[in-house]
Amino acid sequence: MTEFVDLAHQGPLTGRRLVVSWSPGDGVRAGIDQTLAQGFARHSVDLAAKLGAEGSEWVAQAAVIGERRKSWRRGVIADLVEEVLPVDLIPGLRRTVAPTLAVVAARPLPDGATELLLMPHASHTGDPQAAFGAAPRVRAAADGLAAAAGAAGALIEADRRSLGVRDPDCPASRAAAKRLLGWK
Repeated sequence: MTEFVDLAHQGPLTGRRLVVSWSPGDGVRAGIDQTLAQGFARHSVDLAAKLGAEGSEWVAQAAVIGERRKSWRRGVIADLVEEVLPVDLIPGLRRTVAPTLAVVAARPLPDGATELLLMPHASHTGDPQAAFGAAPRVRAAADGLAAAAGAAGALIEADRRSLGVRDPDCPASRAAAKRLLGWK
């Protein structure tokens, strides 16, 4: 089912880092559950299997939302028509969220806790103007994950929102999403 949202800029597409007392597998399951609750669908590639085959310390799963074809810019005239006419009332003409990948990754820390990341990546194949359309959903998933960990008494630390991960070996980084999932 395609979800339609107001595609006005709704803030940056940010992720979150948590430290929890859950196992890495339980943390990833909780994070994926939160993204699915926000309308994302599981990615077709089994990221956990790919990481296991590489011998990575990370456990991860990915989810996606959006459609490239329905989010892509249609041209100046079509954009003007959309501004003047209520085309959002016609389902076939609505724009959707640009393709967005959410990666939930976790690894054990030396002290026995788990580092848990939920990081989004907008695709370069959709409408650049709609690239932030998934921001409220990602934000809600990250906040829901932190709230679930807090309610379970498992939240040890919650970092502020992050624009990304620099470590290319972390499956939540843009480089790893491109390498492991072919994300563009």
